[in-house]
Amino acid sequence: MPAKLTLYPSRGASRHFIFREGESPDAGRDPSVPLFFDDPRVSGRHARFEWEGSGWVLRDGRSKNGTLLNGLPATEALLESGDWVSFGGLLARFERVSEDQVSALKKERAARLQTSVELALRLGEEHDPGRLLRRLMESVLEVAGAERGFVLLLSPDGSLRARVASGFSPAGATSDSFDGSFGAIQRVLETGKPVVATDAKTDAYLGSRPSVIEMEIGALACVPLAAEGKVIGLIYVDGRKRGGLFTDLDLETLEALAGHAALVVRGMRIDSQIRELLGGGGALAAGEPGFLHELERRVEEIARG
Repeated sequence: MPAKLTLYPSRGASRHFIFREGESPDAGRDPSVPLFFDDPRVSGRHARFEWEGSGWVLRDGRSKNGTLLNGLPATEALLESGDWVSFGGLLARFERVSEDQVSALKKERAARLQTSVELALRLGEEHDPGRLLRRLMESVLEVAGAERGFVLLLSPDGSLRARVASGFSPAGATSDSFDGSFGAIQRVLETGKPVVATDAKTDAYLGSRPSVIEMEIGALACVPLAAEGKVIGLIYVDGRKRGGLFTDLDLETLEALAGHAALVVRGMRIDSQIRELLGGGGALAAGEPGFLHELERRVEEIARG
């Protein structure tokens, strides 16, 4: 049976690698290795998955920050399906999977990409700004499998306005747990690049009982709306889901949707509808008004530095 290694970086989208019986891939930060991990905690050739006839043995490659298997130092250890591995702090889960499961992963990717194309076409058919943003928010939550989100747009005077939100309570923007989200928004505004953050926490990391390891991943994604090299807004989504929420495929589809939506918004004339949308026309606001107001206030604080 093939093996699947899923990475859960603290920052960035989760991703997986598939390798098959007979293969002994090296893993590390060296771009030439089969399992490339772009993480500063990982050594160039951090570890090796050595095929031993019936399974894989994990061998540390004298890495600077070490390799852990289920919380214990691992210089050479036989891997079991469901094991958790730490490459210098970068968490990963090792699983044995069937060829049918590998095929299903490929089909899922093709289906997700097809869905994003269909959603993008639907966005292109929408000419009303308010409905466009609401449809964009619905589409983003659908493709990402997220629980809540919002869209910010840059108004003519340069301020960011929140006109669409879903899944938030009125106090959501003031809660301590939301502070990290504003950090993500700030990074997107400063860099113009997407931010994906995964808070990988271990509920039980018991060295003597590795089989009881539990992972709950809380994640967020913040993607810029950009057209002609200029950021005109952003999309934010978050949620909690065991096993990881945002993958590299999620990020790819979110960016595709954001890119298409930005072109549609950019192509609209700045007429009375757009001014109403960006200038405070409450009729077009979707979501909890209290949350939207507080969100705008805190985003303005970020913009003023």
